[in-house]
Amino acid sequence: MNTSEAPIFIGIDGGGTKCRAVVFDREYNQLSTAVAGPANVAKYGKLAYDEMLAAVREALHRLNLEIESEQHRLFVGAGLAGVNVPSAARALQQWQHPFARFDFTSDIHAALLGAHNGNDGAVLIAGTGSCAAGLKGNAVKQFGGHGFALGDKGSGAWLGKTALAKTLESLDGVILASDFTRDLQQHLSIRSANDIVDVYNQAPPSAFAELAPLVIAAARDRDPIALPIVVEGAVYLSNIASRALIYSGNKLALVGGVIEGILPWLDENLNPSTASAHHGPEHGAVIYQRTKLQAKGQ
Repeated sequence: MNTSEAPIFIGIDGGGTKCRAVVFDREYNQLSTAVAGPANVAKYGKLAYDEMLAAVREALHRLNLEIESEQHRLFVGAGLAGVNVPSAARALQQWQHPFARFDFTSDIHAALLGAHNGNDGAVLIAGTGSCAAGLKGNAVKQFGGHGFALGDKGSGAWLGKTALAKTLESLDGVILASDFTRDLQQHLSIRSANDIVDVYNQAPPSAFAELAPLVIAAARDRDPIALPIVVEGAVYLSNIASRALIYSGNKLALVGGVIEGILPWLDENLNPSTASAHHGPEHGAVIYQRTKLQAKGQ
């Protein structure tokens, strides 16, 4: 096949904080990558589509390629946050995308496929948000992952939010302050409860997640406020991970920026079942698309 006509496979990992596009060759070798803004399709709608396009455009540009000239051979698979919301999925199905083919699934499904190279398995994800999920055959079962407002316990955003709530309580005299709450106030240049409310009342989850490393560091020092927060989050993450493992009947991959920090507090019974992720969710999105193409004999 002429290289100018060979398909170009692109995997997208679209989350609530950022969107990452990776260009692969037919053997799944990574050729180029680029990052754009948030791509939760339920929350951001058309903006999420624009961010996906921006990430794809930049990843191609780094290979001296353009969407317009290569449109006929762009095969794009996407794992996206928010597609579990029916209205968001319906809207995405109507998207007039500039690709030869576009297939999408949930970010969780893509993470599972990538982590276990298309095989059954489970994942525990703790980044800005959190959830666990298991893949068994073609079925995905998710545990947690209900969003920043109602769930995501153990995530970076939850750790930061809970720490700020405890800091507010200390400022109000409801609980005793600790070295951590005082250090957090100093880090944020905050003097009063109103300062915290003013800065964080409308803040996105990513702003809270930026505080997670501070919470985890203080927990390592056994701070009396930070340690119980991390322990509570770890207990929850351990519980949903166990449920996902039981469902999938296979190994558990640990994924996300908070996982390494919170690992010492996870249930040690999980250790024999954990395994490194084979690939990222962008790879999983391409696996998903190729499976669909194979089912159609393409």
